[in-house]
Amino acid sequence: MIDRRNFLRGSGMFAAAAISQPLQAASAMQGGASPLPGSCKITSIKTAAIDIKYKTHLVKIMTDSGVYGIGEAYPKAEVADDIAEISQKLIGRDPLNVEALIWRLTESFWSRGSRTGSLAGAIGGIESALYDLVGKLLGAPVYILMGGAYRNKVMLYNDADSPREHRDDPKAWAAMAVESEARGFKATKHSLPKGDSPVSGTINPETLRFWVKIMEETRSALKQDTLVGMDLHWKYQAVDVLRFTHAVRDLDIWFLEDPVQPEDIEGHLRIKEESVVPILTGENLYHRQGFRELIEKRACDMVHVDAQKSGGLLEMKKIADWADLYSIPMVCHNGATPVGTMGSAHACAAIKSFVALEVDTAEGEKAHWADLILHDGPLFEDGYMMVPNKPGIGVELNEDVCKAHLADDRGFFE
Repeated sequence: MIDRRNFLRGSGMFAAAAISQPLQAASAMQGGASPLPGSCKITSIKTAAIDIKYKTHLVKIMTDSGVYGIGEAYPKAEVADDIAEISQKLIGRDPLNVEALIWRLTESFWSRGSRTGSLAGAIGGIESALYDLVGKLLGAPVYILMGGAYRNKVMLYNDADSPREHRDDPKAWAAMAVESEARGFKATKHSLPKGDSPVSGTINPETLRFWVKIMEETRSALKQDTLVGMDLHWKYQAVDVLRFTHAVRDLDIWFLEDPVQPEDIEGHLRIKEESVVPILTGENLYHRQGFRELIEKRACDMVHVDAQKSGGLLEMKKIADWADLYSIPMVCHNGATPVGTMGSAHACAAIKSFVALEVDTAEGEKAHWADLILHDGPLFEDGYMMVPNKPGIGVELNEDVCKAHLADDRGFFE
């Protein structure tokens, strides 16, 4: 007869075995590392610059166990030297202590703008690679490390390219959005062309009429349920932006992105209060401290957070959860390769208030985008990206394709 004490002891042993088996299996696949704290140490952190029309930076963290993690840092900036320098503080340390390690880096380089500029993007690249590494060590997908998934797939929105020809024809702009829709995207946006006075920030009447015509043609060409936004790239004055929002008020626009300078919180607040078009902003803000006033003043309708830019995957989740306290949902800004995109997808899966994840995957000169990682089928389908349930972020690099598209002479993680 089994008494209660023996039953509990036996069930506890069974539970421990059930938990340890997948961890041991994952550990064996990745090189035999134990997931216990202190069982392995970081030995090197290296970068590889990849050309996806602009330069972006992959990050690889190696350990003495042979298990490694890959992530992606802030694109369009020369952060490789920063990563090489600041990463020295992590050599020999336990990779399982991700948040503590990232705080160590942030605090060590506070005077160099570790929370206010591209250095935050360098640190974010290291952080995302650490989470991939830890996921592999523990045999868990990154979304589990973020607290668990609200969804197993994330909606994407496509940054439609400018027309390759006939840029002065609104129908050509509409055709780009239709092309995006034909590729399965349920949401897209236009980066509206600069007006004649981008320095002064004024929008002259001719430019305003052209923008309105672009959006009219686009809205009428798309299916009724396809979402369409527009991006002004923080270049204009609030008074002219408001004139534009009133001119497109009946077109059911999804959002107007970055209408004024990133730091102009009062300007965003004024536009948000007077515009019927929802306001999206935040891609040029860094860390929770940078988003603080925007969120607390409710100066936008949706926050636009970039994991590679704002300090990492967990930092993005913290910003989104904070905004959610003020009933402000989160859209994920993203200009990364599939590595950074998939890392962001894991964090987005774990964010309750998540709406959509940006991708920029046009054909032509960026046709190699999807092939930078190994995959059997399409990376996204019917406007959604499935979030892998494999350990880490669930992707491995296609090294031949990556090496064929290096963006500088630093080599491939050399």
